[in-house]
Amino acid sequence: MKKILIIFFFLALNIHLFAEEGILKNISISTEIEYAIILNNGDILTGYILEFTRNEKNGEGIKFDTELGEAIIFEKQIKRIYPVEESNRHSHRVFLLPTAKPIGNNHFIGAFELLFFYAGFGIGDIVSITAGRTVVPQIRADEQFMTLNGKVTLLTENFDNINRSLSLAVGGNLAFINDRNRLVHYYGVGTFELSRTSLHASVFYKAGSQDINDLYFGVNHIEMLYPNGAFGIGLGVDSRLSNTHGLYFIGELWNNNIQQPTNTAILLGLRLCNQNFSAEFGLSFFTTPFFAPFTSFVWTPF
Repeated sequence: MKKILIIFFFLALNIHLFAEEGILKNISISTEIEYAIILNNGDILTGYILEFTRNEKNGEGIKFDTELGEAIIFEKQIKRIYPVEESNRHSHRVFLLPTAKPIGNNHFIGAFELLFFYAGFGIGDIVSITAGRTVVPQIRADEQFMTLNGKVTLLTENFDNINRSLSLAVGGNLAFINDRNRLVHYYGVGTFELSRTSLHASVFYKAGSQDINDLYFGVNHIEMLYPNGAFGIGLGVDSRLSNTHGLYFIGELWNNNIQQPTNTAILLGLRLCNQNFSAEFGLSFFTTPFFAPFTSFVWTPF
């Protein structure tokens, strides 16, 4: 057993060393791509790469243009370097609203509202799969909520001359509120990305489900009227605040039946994130009137 552990240790060490080599290999000299550099001492710098440099003492390096001026940074000083736009690894969703962006390599595990465990993965930059289930205490297993969502990103068009992009996707969602109540939705969604802000619009259609559902949660019973064939809309926005790279404003508007304007909810909040972790906090407002806090914690370890 000890030999096996030692072998795994050295394999992990070699993989880590290999991953750190050539850290400057896949970056580009550009005054349009803003990079974030995490130094070995933990400091974070943002700016633009002006040129590559080298000397015999320190090896490979770059001339980096920051708000405080130009600096020479050597590869051996850098722990990680990545485009600032990649600091938000959650562009495939706003809070609940799926965007047209794919999950890609940003596979994740999360807890929404602390009691709804959720996970997702991408297949290339086309297919995105997510699934989740609640674990509400004192509620029977057959009275929990679960969902499975599949999305295909059909198009991503970049407008290089104006630093904008447009993405389009289609998807389907299967959900169960209690095991006896099945909800099926099909949707299309578009995402328009600006330099710091992304706008999202979705249209969804309810199909293959009952018009009236009896929901049970312990001793509580709710009759939900949601007609089959209803069209709904979802609108979303996420915007990076100021010059920070890990703080975003997020907002969503939902209406599950455009023939019933009162079936509308609005979510407003903040996302604090880095490449490995995201925390979201905010308030949701309903037309009843009623409001409730929402939160989520998401881990992106890969």
